Amino acid sequence: MATIVIDAGHGGYDAGAVNGTRYEKNDNLRMALAVGERLKKCGVNVIYTRTTDTFVPLLERSRISNNNKADLFVAFHRNSASTPAANGVETLIYTNASNKSLQTAEALQQALANVGIQSNRGVKRANLSVLRETNAPALLLELGFINNDQDNELFDSKFDAYADAIAKSLAQSVGVNCNPGGGDNGGGSNQNATIRNIQTTLNARYGAGLKVDGIWGPLSKRALIRALQIELNMLYGAGLTVDGIFGPRTKAAVRNLSEGSRGNLVWILQAGLYVKGFETPLDSVFGTDTTNKVKAFQTKSGLSADGIAGPNTFEALMR
Repeated sequence: MATIVIDAGHGGYDAGAVNGTRYEKNDNLRMALAVGERLKKCGVNVIYTRTTDTFVPLLERSRISNNNKADLFVAFHRNSASTPAANGVETLIYTNASNKSLQTAEALQQALANVGIQSNRGVKRANLSVLRETNAPALLLELGFINNDQDNELFDSKFDAYADAIAKSLAQSVGVNCNPGGGDNGGGSNQNATIRNIQTTLNARYGAGLKVDGIWGPLSKRALIRALQIELNMLYGAGLTVDGIFGPRTKAAVRNLSEGSRGNLVWILQAGLYVKGFETPLDSVFGTDTTNKVKAFQTKSGLSADGIAGPNTFEALMR
């Protein structure tokens, strides 16, 4: 199960930025808890650095993430400036951050821009303690300026939409398909029709025994890996233990799939792409669209974008 540490900036005697009776620490905690609850409903293991109005030292925030071997660390903040004209949203990453941090931050910025913000201030690099001392990819989100009236109005009026967009973007970065607000593919809260279809197929074809709830969590992910192992055993006599764990033996048994391939392995590939956010028809046919989605996924994952789904691509899909 993927683990995300949610860090509500400031707290306790450290109010953060202040605008009259509006304290940054309160906005940070409110949004952090809302995003965390959405992530938990989507099957993500969420760990908070604080859930109440308490002060947590900066190094302790990083230690919480490091000790729990988190997959992602996200700090929530509101910005401030000497002039009330300053506005917009930005995401900070460490000065020497990895490509994963950069890609996750860029995706988060775009997700919030799609909801609606005054200005997109982009991704910036900074030598901040929580970014520097945290082992996992780490982001610090500045969700508007607390001394700008329109940014505050947007924070309040679009609060739920922001929380939905943040949760969906963060979940996708750790391999979980999360659609808190329903959106184009879902029928209701956290429910996704295509994921329900995937779960139904895994149950019917591989006896997965999943609850068909449209939520892609650790049980569904394990069932997809089991399906892959079953197919590799049947097609190639791989002799794998069907345990839902993508280990070295499973990786070694994977054969290359490319444009023109057909069958259940292609369907498993397409399902894996879908839950990573790369939607392609689940038709068991490796066509042009699937090739393009494989290339896009490979690029995002730091793999050679050749459009061929081999051991490394499947390994990245099944993380």
